[in-house]
Amino acid sequence: MRQQRKYYGTPGRRLWILAVAAVLLLLLAYSVYALESNRRQDTVHPSSGEKDAQIIPITFWTPFSGGDISFMQELVQQYNDQNPDHIRVTMKNNKLDDYYTKLSTAIVTEEAPDVAVVHASMYAQYVPARFITDISAAAASAGVQWDRYNPSILQRTVIQGDHYGLPLDTHFSVLYYNKKWLQQAGVYKDGQIIMKPGEKGFMEFLQTIQRKVPDTVAPLAVPNVRIDSLWLWWSLYAQMQDGGVLYTPDSSRAALNMPAARQSLELVASLYDQHLIPPDISNATSQFAQGQAALLFLGVWSIGSFEQVEGLDFGVMPFPQIYDHPGSWGDAHTLAFPAHSEQNPERLAAALKFAQWLTEHGAVWGKAGHVPAVRDQAASEEYLSLPYRREYAEAANSVEYFPEHPKQSEVSDALVNELEKLWYRKQTVDQMLNRLEPLINGILKE
Repeated sequence: MRQQRKYYGTPGRRLWILAVAAVLLLLLAYSVYALESNRRQDTVHPSSGEKDAQIIPITFWTPFSGGDISFMQELVQQYNDQNPDHIRVTMKNNKLDDYYTKLSTAIVTEEAPDVAVVHASMYAQYVPARFITDISAAAASAGVQWDRYNPSILQRTVIQGDHYGLPLDTHFSVLYYNKKWLQQAGVYKDGQIIMKPGEKGFMEFLQTIQRKVPDTVAPLAVPNVRIDSLWLWWSLYAQMQDGGVLYTPDSSRAALNMPAARQSLELVASLYDQHLIPPDISNATSQFAQGQAALLFLGVWSIGSFEQVEGLDFGVMPFPQIYDHPGSWGDAHTLAFPAHSEQNPERLAAALKFAQWLTEHGAVWGKAGHVPAVRDQAASEEYLSLPYRREYAEAANSVEYFPEHPKQSEVSDALVNELEKLWYRKQTVDQMLNRLEPLINGILKE
């Protein structure tokens, strides 16, 4: 008994020790509960008044820059404010330069977000690699109405009849114009561009501008060291009957329509040769913003930035129809759902709900310049009342996407390199055309 008293102490001390032990056990139990809750990433909302109500945290990755970031942040904040007791979205923005490298790595290492912006041009790579999830069944359960989406955009997210994403927008190249310089050249009157049809009309339009504006002003600004020149050539090539092809029907080999490719490429080459597109333009966007370009060939995503440039009186028009039908290079932002080895149906449903909400608020996203993929959003007064949107919104129906091929990004890089050689007079149009099919076939065999 003495040894027992010596070890445990007095009765009061024994009670104190028991109380401390009980508290420690409670703390341990709470810690285990908290760890398990964090593992499930489910929490009880303190103000919901329902003990079983759970907030599902959703991670969302984007590759935006410039004004796009602020508009998307505005939408995510709005969604979180409107859904405080159900889903909480955390957005992470990445630089486009290495976005797909990071996203692909995250998918392989099981660290991918729940929903991610994926360009439609990436589906040809991501679907065969099983990097994104078939959402056909989940979308049906969520009541997604596919007929609300622009069909030309929607089809880019459907592979062999299965849906892999929700279209958010389409974005494409247009012509921005400086009203001052076009008025001075006499090709802009009463709010209308004066341009005759066809190749001849387009060339005369630019030549007139070149003669009438100062030598320091580019008639047409296009960077010669980026992908923009490829977009320009592709827009022209795709406007031609039977143009816009790079591969055989089975996608195994290169197969250009050579007469159409030659004619459109010669037109673009003449723009550079005659300095209608001046050489060595490194930042065409800045050049236009500073009033040093009469026209700029660029995507609609720059409208928001130009609107903020004090004193810049500009307009926007769809890329002109020069050949058989209207068309301009473009792509689409979609909302895809990265694959996980153990897909949580509850989180997928939550991510899909958030993504669907985003597409249904396309008029807000349209402030960035893109055309909403949901048709009633693109036709809404909220969207069309934004400056310039009425001038190009219909062009969303004639976007010319690159072919759906898993090697398309590599082929595009190779085409950009070949075009740069052409602009720097390191090869002729004939030499480039003779190189294209062997070059593309080499990429396809890798």
